[in-house]
Amino acid sequence: MKLKDDPKAYAIMGCAMRVHNTLGNGFLESAYADALELEFKRNSIPYIREDEVYIYYEGTRLQTRYRADFTCFDRGYLIELKAIRALSKIEWAQVIHYLRATRIPYALLINFGRAEIQYETFDLSKLPSIAQKSN
Repeated sequence: MKLKDDPKAYAIMGCAMRVHNTLGNGFLESAYADALELEFKRNSIPYIREDEVYIYYEGTRLQTRYRADFTCFDRGYLIELKAIRALSKIEWAQVIHYLRATRIPYALLINFGRAEIQYETFDLSKLPSIAQKSN
């Protein structure tokens, strides 16, 4: 997913950038989540904060749920926030697993912990299947 080609993802990132430009880095993740929630409200972006989404296993919905930092646009976008020194493959893998398990089509991984905002976008339809990865 390219932000410029996806108006919803672009709007979400615009809110995140305003939060980062205002607060800078150095706060806990919860402060960024509070500020991002205000930006979503101001920009009429439909969201659910700490959304409990179901996890699926081989087509069956499990009782266990994952709590997403945010979902936006009727659970079309999963938003995972971080306030760490740098994103790594660990955080990317976390989001990829969340996408596969919840079947949410898109995700944004946003890190407020640097002088410049860091982010990654994910598209479930473009991720390699788990069977391909194990070969």
